This record gives sequence, C-alpha cells and structure tokens, in this order.
Amino acid sequence: MRLEKYMQSPVIAAESSSNLEHVRNLMIKNNISRVVVLEGGKPVGIVTRKDMARRLGEGRAPWRRRPIDKVACSRVMTRGLVTLPPEAEVREAARIMVEKGISSIPVVEDGSLVGIVTTTDLLRAYVENMEGRFKTSEIMTKDVITANRNHTIAHLVELMVENGISRVVITEGAKPVGIVTATDLSLLELEDPVMGIKARRVLFVRKPEQASRPRYRYVKTLPFVTAGDVMSSELVTANENEDSAAAAKRMLDHGISSLPVVNDASELCGIVTKRDILRAMVER
Repeated sequence: MRLEKYMQSPVIAAESSSNLEHVRNLMIKNNISRVVVLEGGKPVGIVTRKDMARRLGEGRAPWRRRPIDKVACSRVMTRGLVTLPPEAEVREAARIMVEKGISSIPVVEDGSLVGIVTTTDLLRAYVENMEGRFKTSEIMTKDVITANRNHTIAHLVELMVENGISRVVITEGAKPVGIVTATDLSLLELEDPVMGIKARRVLFVRKPEQASRPRYRYVKTLPFVTAGDVMSSELVTANENEDSAAAAKRMLDHGISSLPVVNDASELCGIVTKRDILRAMVER
C-alpha cells in the first residue's frame, strides 16, 4: 500500500509570510484543520488549528496581542517537518504518526509538495485492506476513562489533562450513553450573556412540619455545565466481536475519531481510536 494511492492532492498551502487571517480563511473555506507552510515553494512547516489556539494564548511576547492579520504564520507553525515520498508504504506513515504523535505527513517528491496524508486517509487504507484481520477487541484500548453525565466540565477537563486523552466516555452503570471530546468543549456555546456559562435552578426547601408538604425556602441559580449538557446525544459504538475494519468504516462514515466498544450486553469494555487503528497497521 503506497501513500500515492491514499494521499490528498493538491495540498492547501500558504507562504511563511502569509498572515494568520489568510491561513484561518483557508481552513474555513476548505473545511480543513491544517495548512502546509512553504518557503520558496518548498514545505518548511505546518499550521494546525491547535497550533494557532495554543501559541496565540501562551507566553507574553508582544506579537501575541496583535490582530491575526498582523501575525505571520511562521510565528506559530510547527517546524522540523516530517515528510515522505509518494512511493513510501502506508505502514511507514502509520509508524511515524504513532511514534511522533502527529496526525498528518506532507508527501514530497524532488523537494516539491505533491500531497498530504492524514490519520483519516490511513483509516481508509485500513478499511480497504485489513478486512478479516482482527476483531475490534484485539486492537481496542481496554482501560477507558469514564465519567457520569452529572460530572462538571471542569472535572472532564481534569481527566483529559491527567490522562493525556482527548475524549471521555459518559456512562450510566456499565453502559455508555455518550461521549465528550476536547473538540466538543472548544466549540461549547455558552448561554448566559452575563456570566458566559449555562445555569441550573436549584430549589432549597425547609424541613417540612409533620403531615405537611415541604415549603420552598428560596430558589438559587447555580451556574455550571455538566457532561450531560454537551455530550454527543446519538452515541455510535462498536461490538467487541465485530471485524475491526467494519468499526473503522463506521468511524469514516460518521466522521469521528473513536468508538466506545461494547459487549453483547451493551456494556462498555473498551474504546477504539484512530491511534489504535494506526498501531494495528504497524504492530500486527
């Protein structure tokens, strides 16, 4: 399986002198999350949405306070670009992505950018070439980080940071009922125009007198957002005994990067992610 079959081409790119407004507009117009950066027609870096958010928000350098149309993309791009030729094997790309923790690799031929391959492209290669090789249970991650629908968003963020993950499965008992991803949190629309957060009304009651109904003492509005407010309402899962290629295809069809894995009793027993798929391509 060669990269030239699965890479995306042409590639959306920008010169290193381009400003971040231009890069952002390219991402929005083309519905992409990364732009390759060129100097003299040669790829020298890459800018992702995460790069822009993280590097504009950290540190105290004066340029971080400028409008994005006054900031060159070279300020935030990731340098030391890892590239591969179009004749490279898909398995080699998967190995590099797993080892370096990256989600895309520009494809270069004779120094020129000819394509780019992402984890989604490798997922497609897995679907087309790995049918019948493994059950989902053989490649899934068994230790799943979970939370209750009434846990606060702050708790979910803590779980993600402490465990180095980007998703938390929401459960009721042993069964998964939803999932919250880092993307869900970053796109959270907060409702309260003053506080900037959602709120719930809690009724505090007096202790009722004997044979009487409880009387409300006061009503207090408590601002907070819970997992149940933001979790995906229609959960897509995989069965532990199904072909992992079928599970990978479901991820492709729904445009998602993970699937909670359940047993025949619909109980949570693992999770399969794009990273698990890549590891299966490399190690199995």
